[in-house]
Amino acid sequence: MAESYSVVSYIPDPLAGFVDGLRGRFDPGLAAWRAHVTILPPRELPEPLDEPIELLRRQCAQIEPFDAAIGGVSTFWPVTGVVYFSFGAGAGRLLELHDALNTGELERREVYAYIPHVTIAQELDEDRAYSVLGDVEHEWKQYKDGPTFRVESLFLVRRTPENLWIDLAPIRLGGLLAGSFT
Repeated sequence: MAESYSVVSYIPDPLAGFVDGLRGRFDPGLAAWRAHVTILPPRELPEPLDEPIELLRRQCAQIEPFDAAIGGVSTFWPVTGVVYFSFGAGAGRLLELHDALNTGELERREVYAYIPHVTIAQELDEDRAYSVLGDVEHEWKQYKDGPTFRVESLFLVRRTPENLWIDLAPIRLGGLLAGSFT
């Protein structure tokens, strides 16, 4: 299996704990992965990773941190059996971030159009997808903490043969001009 890399933004607690609890309940295979929104879906990258990491850092330096908020629950059925949290606030910024990073050595034609989301369960058949969708909608209505989090940094991650994701490089957003006035 070729090395597979992705770029993600981790979701902080308490929202991450809520997402992780749902993932553990509805798709235990996802429970080992920290709650995140994928910015660049999995892709092979040339090694060594110095140039892709430098490109990520250059691009991210030009993008200021921003707030994103979970907007609701949805499914990609019938295209794929995925139940996910969609974004309200920040969805456009996440899309712009994807487009800004999907360039140069990182550029790939995505299998599916990029839609910012937080996966709760995947590889579901139709009946299970709609059952999980209803359960997650119910749980979301009960969630009392805020749906908003700050996107300030990203991580380049690598998939292991055991299907785990390992953090390779943190990449901060913004700061392009931070050192220019000192």
